[in-house]
Amino acid sequence: MKIPKITKQFIQSELYKVCDGYDTSRIVGKYSSKSTWQPHDVIRRLVQVCLERTSLEDICLTSSGPSADTVHKRCAELKFEQTERLVNGWLIEIVSRLKFHPKTKITLAFDLYNQLYYGNSSHSWVVGKKRKKGTNYAISYLVVTIASQNIRCPIAVRLMTKERLSRNADLVSEILDELFVWLPMRRVLFDRGFCQESIIQVAEDRNLEYVIAAIRHSRIKQAAQTIQETVQTLAHQAGINTTNSLALGRWLRQKGLDTYRVEYVSTGKRRKPVPLVAAFVRQRTYYKNPYRRVSYCLFLYLTNTTVSPRTVVRLYSKRWIVETDIRCTNEFKAVTNSTKPQLRMLLYGLAMVFNALWIIYSTLIQRLKEGKIFKGYPESLVTVKQMDELVCIARWFLRFVRQEILPQLHFQGGDA
Repeated sequence: MKIPKITKQFIQSELYKVCDGYDTSRIVGKYSSKSTWQPHDVIRRLVQVCLERTSLEDICLTSSGPSADTVHKRCAELKFEQTERLVNGWLIEIVSRLKFHPKTKITLAFDLYNQLYYGNSSHSWVVGKKRKKGTNYAISYLVVTIASQNIRCPIAVRLMTKERLSRNADLVSEILDELFVWLPMRRVLFDRGFCQESIIQVAEDRNLEYVIAAIRHSRIKQAAQTIQETVQTLAHQAGINTTNSLALGRWLRQKGLDTYRVEYVSTGKRRKPVPLVAAFVRQRTYYKNPYRRVSYCLFLYLTNTTVSPRTVVRLYSKRWIVETDIRCTNEFKAVTNSTKPQLRMLLYGLAMVFNALWIIYSTLIQRLKEGKIFKGYPESLVTVKQMDELVCIARWFLRFVRQEILPQLHFQGGDA
């Protein structure tokens, strides 16, 4: 693959492609025949807010361009469907620059991300969650990430409403249908929030392999209890202290008894049984006692793969890549006092877009021979490990954009 030369003009053109790409004018359209406003003005303002990681209202007071009231008004005039289509179009346009081999099979990871919400909870797009920091409500996003071939990259995002949460299988089906057109998918990974019969049916209808963290209910709970009783009986006969989870887990690991595969576990009355994989996985806890900080817990997974149980555990560990993507979007986290879902969706979507740009550039650089970075920059003289390369390039890219590109962004249009 021919890598473009990263220059000041190249980065600037990439930012303008984000604003003008995916036929933004056609999707947004004109709000009235008398208005001369162009959508790029407000979008560039939102780009500036994301780059500065500050409040929309504060940055509108300190720099020239559309005012905060204008941004709020124009974003409120957008339809919710238009906003989602715009953001996901940007993501697809960016990720499609990575050329995958025709035989490559992609793994997708799904997760729900919650932003705490302290305003009026009567809106349909404000959902309930566990109590944390003085509120029971949050704005929830469904985030989809590529988690295969040493590539992690956000590819789709949806704002979850109360209705969508009740029928999340339909939303997952819609996302998969859109991605099937151009992305060769093989496997999907879900956490326990998606442990439903309808989600399993969606994956099986598309001939996809799935790994889902199982919720312990009905027959799944009975199978877990049977495994635990069997393990404790064998460990007691071998003279192992079964009350010490760390010692028990280490003994199971040595004997090769830490993974099990249970065939034909029913997930409901109307569903055919699916295989269940149980594994004792080592994890860290937050106990003050250092001897209790590490323990072994029993984790359950529903899967239709034919690989070994230990491989299933390794496959599911890739789902945490989506958690990494969510944390990386904080590098472009913007703040606003608006309660409009369109504006919130645009700000979070732009943060994911810039996160995707980081990953695209770093992936292209990693594909160069000997892992060298582009010549002409200070980072090209430094040899970094592969695990740290993404962080170094991301920081360089963020600093380069803020210092060189941001001061040259000029706002033109009816509201300037």
